[in-house]
Amino acid sequence: MKIETVNSSSTMAHGANPSVETLESRLLAASQERSGSKRPDPEFERLYQHLLAMEGQGKNAIHEYLRSLRGADGESPVYPTAKALMAVTLQVLVRLKDEKLEDSLLYKEVSGANSLAFSMDLFVKGFMREVFQPIGDEA
Repeated sequence: MKIETVNSSSTMAHGANPSVETLESRLLAASQERSGSKRPDPEFERLYQHLLAMEGQGKNAIHEYLRSLRGADGESPVYPTAKALMAVTLQVLVRLKDEKLEDSLLYKEVSGANSLAFSMDLFVKGFMREVFQPIGDEA
């Protein structure tokens, strides 16, 4: 196996950026470029402020709160799937990290709520795989 070293002149010649960016910062930058402003979503702002007030209540309380939110019609959930819950909790985690709050209790609780949503998504996918891909005599 041959390992090539990259010197800075060849890196610059190809137009690559020599600095390393975190995935979270790239995700945030992409969302800002797409939307055109720094924090345009008033719904997310309200949610974020409410979650800040919930600090100390635990990951289960945050998870249940997010699952209980209803849309404009008052019946359909705002976050109907585990993927939607994971997306919003990731967005909150990125915002907390941007505000240098990654050592806060709320960060740990939202991270726990994200883990709950991930576990739920994993369970549903496993169940669906068992149902639609029977093994052995069931095939």
